[in-house]
Amino acid sequence: TAFSACKREPAVEFKRTDNTVIVGMPADADRLNPLLATTAYARTVYEQIYSYLIWQDPVSGEFLPQLAKSLPERKETADGLIAYTFEIREEAKWDDGSPVTAGDFVFTLKAILNPKVAAQRIRPYVSFIKKVETDGANPRQLTVYSEKYILAEEAISAAFPVMQESHYDPDGLLKSIAIDQFLQPEVIAALAESDERLGKFAEAFASEKFSREKGGVTGSGPYRLEAWETGQRIVLVKKENWWGDKLAKSNSPLEAYPDQITYKILPDAVTTLNALKAEEIDAVFNIDPKDFVELKNVSSVSDRYEFASPPTLSNFFIYINATHPILSDKLVRKALSHAVNAQEIIDNVFYGLGEPVNGPAHPSTDYYHKGLKPIEFNIEKAKSLLAQAGWTDSDNNGYVDKDINGVRTELKIKYLMNASRETSKNLALLLQDNAKKAGIQIELVAKDPLQIIDDIRKKNYEIAGGGRSASNTLWDPTQSYHTTGDNRTGFGTPETDALIDEIRVTLDEKARNEKYKKLQEIIYDEQVEIYLFVPQDRILIHKRFEAEAHSIFPGFSVNRFRLKK
Repeated sequence: TAFSACKREPAVEFKRTDNTVIVGMPADADRLNPLLATTAYARTVYEQIYSYLIWQDPVSGEFLPQLAKSLPERKETADGLIAYTFEIREEAKWDDGSPVTAGDFVFTLKAILNPKVAAQRIRPYVSFIKKVETDGANPRQLTVYSEKYILAEEAISAAFPVMQESHYDPDGLLKSIAIDQFLQPEVIAALAESDERLGKFAEAFASEKFSREKGGVTGSGPYRLEAWETGQRIVLVKKENWWGDKLAKSNSPLEAYPDQITYKILPDAVTTLNALKAEEIDAVFNIDPKDFVELKNVSSVSDRYEFASPPTLSNFFIYINATHPILSDKLVRKALSHAVNAQEIIDNVFYGLGEPVNGPAHPSTDYYHKGLKPIEFNIEKAKSLLAQAGWTDSDNNGYVDKDINGVRTELKIKYLMNASRETSKNLALLLQDNAKKAGIQIELVAKDPLQIIDDIRKKNYEIAGGGRSASNTLWDPTQSYHTTGDNRTGFGTPETDALIDEIRVTLDEKARNEKYKKLQEIIYDEQVEIYLFVPQDRILIHKRFEAEAHSIFPGFSVNRFRLKK
């Protein structure tokens, strides 16, 4: 959705006319170290501070060079590896004026592969790299050798930003350890236990300084961290004479127009609504659906903001902890799925701004399994499945129970929900009400979003509301579903692990799509996640800016907001 052609009425006066953008964000970042951060909110912020070799244009979906001078040269080697050769732009500089080099890329890769560093989110994406060579004659050139992997080029160049070795490892703890050692899992695992340098580096790297502090968080991107008031705001300031400015006209990945970007934390719908009405923010995403619909009729808002609702590259679902004694039973999980009315949630909670979905793949992709129908809301089916699993209402109190180790136990499940979002509360109440019809007690447990994420990662939950970004290119299921990944449901078998491993190396599209569909069938059958829908975003952007809404989170690129003349 393009906003650039919109003209404002002359009669409307704007409260602020300066070239600073205030973005309303529903939750704080967890940290701004890009290898350690785990939330989409953190990424939204740190992508303005750091640069990638290659960057994905969020509007076109095209991959374009950012730090690199061009897309990599690609050659197959005699031993079956694919060699990707990059050259970093000579203009690219760190804040201290030193050049961004191939050595900085190698350092970043070492940090990811250091077993003592909590980089589990990224590590699976670089596990296919077998060798890295730098050029003695050109410190800006490097060649990365990878096994065949569907996302190899993207993973090497666009999955993580390049970090400055001299800043993040000032004592050179990793410098004298060869990258070859890091690329051999058994070797580096043993070294991590015997060589204290790896642990020392990890401890320093995880410090508050490199995650939260002005001067500690630093990259080669256009903005620097100026201030962070936890739970309140994060302030970024455009660097003077940033190296990318002179290249930006012909290189869209280097565009950066606002002088300052402030991320203002708006933890609930009422605060967001008030901020919009008071014109205290310039852009906001994922606002309450009811407010989004109703604000279009509030002239003080609609005169000053453009509205956009692009389909998001994400899906909403309910996590089920398959390691929980009761929820480890597939029949119980399936019963729970049939007690969830996704269409009712779309219509009543999200005002129709969503599309039902059957699994983790995005409906826009050609590997989405159209043969699987979204699980139907069917209370009688839920009761039947519970009865098969031995759960019946023996005392006629409205809730099913079962004898477990000689003790009559009622089926009571705790649902973790976001305490600050009205949509989360309304969704939870519908879930609770429908589950009750099937004889399932749902206890609602409200927590802060970051605490929920932490509990889910530690599998310290029973069921919980969830959302996940989906790929508009190829999908690597490792992180979510492989037993070695950041697997939050605890489900996984040797069969699914082997299938995921095959998907990662199947370059033939037709064969790969068949494997994708087989995995979707297994996930569908196991019901470790109850899929609800793909939401449409609810975005407002102030009319004093030229901007473009898109499907990639958070739905706009704040660095590309241009103040209208």
